[in-house]
Amino acid sequence: MPQRQAKRMALRLPVSIGRRAALSADVSDHGLCLETPTLLAEGAEVSGFVLHGHLELKWTGRVAWVAPGNPMASTWHRLGVQFTHVSPGLRALLSIKQR
Repeated sequence: MPQRQAKRMALRLPVSIGRRAALSADVSDHGLCLETPTLLAEGAEVSGFVLHGHLELKWTGRVAWVAPGNPMASTWHRLGVQFTHVSPGLRALLSIKQR
């Protein structure tokens, strides 16, 4: 896992990555850490949305790092996603949460 360059905040949000469910572990202006039952390849281009109330706040990005989980211990995989595009609604949510 590479050294983080941006300050992140712990924030649990339901996330869709493609058609797969995930949860955010932490977020920043530049990306997020996801916990997911599906392992994706480092470098993969991904898109999805953060579910906030009834809103689907879209984003696209690239998987920057991967930490495999342990199915025997019922732990999900962790993925670091670096944003390449963030919808205005998600940008606004992130700026509110960082205050």
